[in-house]
Amino acid sequence: MSLSNVGIVLSTADPAGVKILDAFRELGFSETADTRLLKNDSIYLVVLDHLMVPAEKYRVPDNPKPYPLDFDSLARELSLKYLVLASRHWSESGSPCLTVHPTGNFDTAMYGGRPRELQYTMANPMRDVFLELVEDPPKGYAVSLEATHHSPTQFRTPMFFAELGSSEREWSDANAAKYLASSICRGILRNGRAPVAIGFGGGHYCPSFSFMEMELAFGHICAKYALQSLNENLIRQMIDRTTDGVQKAVLDKGMKGHERKMVASSLKEIGLQDIVEKK
Repeated sequence: MSLSNVGIVLSTADPAGVKILDAFRELGFSETADTRLLKNDSIYLVVLDHLMVPAEKYRVPDNPKPYPLDFDSLARELSLKYLVLASRHWSESGSPCLTVHPTGNFDTAMYGGRPRELQYTMANPMRDVFLELVEDPPKGYAVSLEATHHSPTQFRTPMFFAELGSSEREWSDANAAKYLASSICRGILRNGRAPVAIGFGGGHYCPSFSFMEMELAFGHICAKYALQSLNENLIRQMIDRTTDGVQKAVLDKGMKGHERKMVASSLKEIGLQDIVEKK
């Protein structure tokens, strides 16, 4: 089966999702015979009525199973290459931002998914959306990558999040929602081919990797706070589950000596020789 389409997923249980859905309608997405689906050329928009990530720590709703949707069945049904999950972003700071990130749990499954499992993702499509987001964001909005975190984790279909944050004020910002929606659509059409990397260290919002994203396409990123949970199995997952082919690893400055040594040793054991160590 030729995977010729791309899917976008959002939730109307998400306050940002409601505004983002309005934006996609303005961009020309229209209903199909299936009430949950809208379409614009080869891009499908899947509208859910429940959250895509559990709202409470360590509590995953009983329904649907699997939570939040059987993405693999959806991908087979619609011949999807990958999924972009359009969602709100929340942070304590409440700072206006637009972010993209892969999903997965380096340790416990705090917000859904399985512990110590990473979700399949694609680095270049994620970079394509990121490059559109940094082009001309709404005034006051920062754009960045985020490190790998939260669910989903258990699906074979590659996916990543594109988010609008970080408080109710931004979630109801129709202009920012339209910018996110249009950036996703333009990004899907870019078909970029940058060298693919995985990242280790640095803060959650990945300042070094966000800067390097202009030249590289980052897949999974293990932030500094998660390095203590890292082992060779998880490093293998970072490589194997970044499905467009990892060519190098970047170790950010600030990593402890034993962490840097463990990561570099594991990468070489796995067979990834191109290691960039930032000092």
